[in-house]
Amino acid sequence: MLTLESIKKVMTNKLEVIREHETAQEAAKKMKHKDIGSLLVIDESDEHVGIVTEKDLVSKVCLQNKRSNEVLVSDIMSSPLVYIDNKATLEEAARKMVDNKIQHLLIKNTGTLVGILTTSDLSTYLRQNIDLDEVNAAILESLMEQQKTK
Repeated sequence: MLTLESIKKVMTNKLEVIREHETAQEAAKKMKHKDIGSLLVIDESDEHVGIVTEKDLVSKVCLQNKRSNEVLVSDIMSSPLVYIDNKATLEEAARKMVDNKIQHLLIKNTGTLVGILTTSDLSTYLRQNIDLDEVNAAILESLMEQQKTK
């Protein structure tokens, strides 16, 4: 069940970074090479200042007809970063992602960044752990109840 699982069981522990002065092209190459959809952006003092995603590359570079080797990561990154504690439930994490309209949620343990949870991580977990027959039965039951009240 979604509410009983801890984020720790689903999140990705390995976080990849890129410097804010690097280019969108370098970000795209790194994402392709690492087979990931996002990179944490760090400044000169190694502080996390944002996140750059595949969506950022598409919407802010490709669709704008910009040259990826001329666009800085700092110009296309999303900021501020959104965090949740690693003791939170998946339901709390999913709610935070929806409320903030984000697809990448950073996970902290006592102030230290320990992982990332993505919508892809959540959908994989749900596919593997949710009994769709049970969900479909609940949906049908709800629809039948609605019909009775009309």
